[in-house]
Amino acid sequence: MTVSTESTRRNRATRSRNLIINGSFQNGPSPGQSLKLNPGSTVIQGWVVTRAPIDYVGTLWQAANGDRSLDLDGAGAGGIAQTFDTVPGESYVVTFSLAGNPLGAPPIKLLGVTAAGQSTNFAFNISGRTPTNMGWETKRWMFMAQSNKTTLEFFSLNTSGGSWGPALDSVLVVLA
Repeated sequence: MTVSTESTRRNRATRSRNLIINGSFQNGPSPGQSLKLNPGSTVIQGWVVTRAPIDYVGTLWQAANGDRSLDLDGAGAGGIAQTFDTVPGESYVVTFSLAGNPLGAPPIKLLGVTAAGQSTNFAFNISGRTPTNMGWETKRWMFMAQSNKTTLEFFSLNTSGGSWGPALDSVLVVLA
């Protein structure tokens, strides 16, 4: 009976362990109000900037968790990615906080998420939002791992070429 109970506890702990490093982007250089990061940058621990520049946001607006978050449109549609260990055939749940830069158009911010050859899109309406009232929403998505390493990428789908994109915070990935 003890072995079964210990095994169950271990299984629950494994399933609830966040596989993402630095999911709230707290470990990195102080961004002040905001710090532009170019593609290839790895200064945010665990993450690499993809596609186009992003803004690493500090005091510019209220984060969902802690005091840092991201604007994925630093100068065009940028992204951020992290690779982590997975088990082929297992399903994983991605949870994150989504808002949008309330300081500029477009009013609907579009975010893409991809992992293991699967993808989905999310939208956030900034109407009535301000830097002190971001309206962060918790989003969930599932994917099935195809190999022992999976890259999760979040990226802007805004096509306006501006610097006011989807805002991202609080990334969590657990075994389903």
